[in-house]
Amino acid sequence: MEFLALLSKLDIESYTETERYATTTTMALGRKHKLTSYDAAYLELAMRRGVTLATLDKNLRKAATMEGVAVLPTEPFTAI
Repeated sequence: MEFLALLSKLDIESYTETERYATTTTMALGRKHKLTSYDAAYLELAMRRGVTLATLDKNLRKAATMEGVAVLPTEPFTAI
């Protein structure tokens, strides 16, 4: 219950438009960049909303860059 109470205080936004693009733009991005469906959905949403994408995934970072989407962190993360 405490976790749900904390979660309800976060400013989380669900974007219901995403499913409309699942079989078109998202699928095309996945095929083009060889991304998982989840990663393609994140990329499609970032493109559609015009926002920066935060990821450490190398393939998703490369795809985002190729599609003109800004990526954080700006330098690839290197584990120590």
